[in-house]
Amino acid sequence: MAAPKLPPLPAEKGVWDEHVIDRRRFLEAALGVLAGIGGLLVAVPGARFLIGNSLEPSATKWVELGKIADLPVAAVTQVSYSTRATDAWREVNQRGTVYVSSADGGATFTVLDGTCTHLGCIVQWNEGDSRFVCPCHSGHFTREGEVIDGPPPHRLRQLAVKVQDGALFAEI
Repeated sequence: MAAPKLPPLPAEKGVWDEHVIDRRRFLEAALGVLAGIGGLLVAVPGARFLIGNSLEPSATKWVELGKIADLPVAAVTQVSYSTRATDAWREVNQRGTVYVSSADGGATFTVLDGTCTHLGCIVQWNEGDSRFVCPCHSGHFTREGEVIDGPPPHRLRQLAVKVQDGALFAEI
């Protein structure tokens, strides 16, 4: 609704100031500010409820990959694992593939996550070329997980390992 046209004032009283806020506009602005504050008071706890625990870092787990005596020391071995994990709201069965190798005859082990860093496909070890190959977009990685060729932006993730009671564990 347009503001009504104000009648002219006598010259000794000056002129109307068209830009001065009137009572109605002030109350509309105050109500808008209060509604905005009320909306924020509801939105912030609501957003926290929807996000849940997804912003908190998930706890890592040690997963047994196998007995040291059963792992071939000269080869790269594909090992699948399964463990229970808790995401933001529920407990799920987490599965994955890792590759275990030892460059020093079994004294130390290297464990690489088998998930390609490009789009999450599972890489395959090619014994003939001594490299990991991603079947989705032809990403190539060295035995140590470094990118050789293709679209992957990062190396394969190397996992922390420990040996306990004759078994090899990786921190997932």
